[in-house]
Amino acid sequence: MNNKKACIKINYFNAYFLLLSLLITIPLPAYANAGVPMIFISYPVMLLMLVPIIGIESFAFYKIYNVSYKRSLLSNSVSNAVSTLAGYPLAWGFLFGIEIITTGGGCGPGFDTVPDSIITVIVESAWICPRESYLYWLVPAAFIISLFVAFVFSLIIEYYINRLFYKSHDRILLRKAVLLSNIFSYALLLVISIIYLTYSIIDKQHI
Repeated sequence: MNNKKACIKINYFNAYFLLLSLLITIPLPAYANAGVPMIFISYPVMLLMLVPIIGIESFAFYKIYNVSYKRSLLSNSVSNAVSTLAGYPLAWGFLFGIEIITTGGGCGPGFDTVPDSIITVIVESAWICPRESYLYWLVPAAFIISLFVAFVFSLIIEYYINRLFYKSHDRILLRKAVLLSNIFSYALLLVISIIYLTYSIIDKQHI
């Protein structure tokens, strides 16, 4: 019976990460000629990761803030739902605004030098210009950039929502709990993204 449960669990995670990979890679050909609006790739990924993120942050919050796990799960479910459903699009909009301001609606400086490459990845992290031969690494790199901005938006949104649940609690400790729980969850997202970026680069070199 235990072996059967273990097999089911393994198959679940295999299917989960297969779906994650498909969400990242399937849209690329469709957008290659018009650029890649990252919101249509990264947003489904963030929605897919919402449940494990809630689990991680609820457990971390429960340990740090010394409240019941049930209450932690409730508050973090609400705050993460809001920060994902509303906060991530706001983070993308912020990056898109920077892209419009810095490029005038055009593209970054390109990839002739290392500094130009870094600037291009950053300013095009919301909407990648038509660069089909670079998409295999630009898409995960742009997603990584968006994570840092989304992290800041998540901190702000989740702190104020959690304040509604813990009005009489220590706000300094609340800020600490929100910060550390988000560090844990975004560290997971960052590690997965870096692994995918590394795999994409290595896989491309073998073609």
